[in-house]
Amino acid sequence: MARFFRRGKSKVYFLPAIANASGSPTRAEITSGTDLSPNIAEIAGFSLANDPIATPDLATPFTKSIPGEDTTDASSLTFYDDDTATTVRTALVKGTAGYIVLMPYGDVPTKRCEVWKVQTTGVNDEWSIGNDAARFVVGFSISDTPVQNAVIPN
Repeated sequence: MARFFRRGKSKVYFLPAIANASGSPTRAEITSGTDLSPNIAEIAGFSLANDPIATPDLATPFTKSIPGEDTTDASSLTFYDDDTATTVRTALVKGTAGYIVLMPYGDVPTKRCEVWKVQTTGVNDEWSIGNDAARFVVGFSISDTPVQNAVIPN
């Protein structure tokens, strides 16, 4: 695949449920979800990190390591606010559990996507008196290991 510009191509969906939580969503699950892409201003987090464990031994001055626990960064989506539509705020009200599906190459069957099991931690307005569009931020806790190589169904 050639290099590409993410805006206009990548998609982000919120799905209230996925039958196979350790795999890919179905087409029906994607269709019944909420396409968040048109309202997203920024994406933060949604990355997996590992905390390696040092394993020094007497045979060498070099300190080797083994993989340790996996963690995720604080994750959030920043949206442009809308004074007439409340679809995003309604779908992501505080305490809502579901799945964020990140589609880096768009909603294209057989392409890779990431599935993040989440729960919303709050919906907060951003306040500015500058020359900015109104925005709000939704925070997420990640409640299970993400599936980073799921496949978008037909």
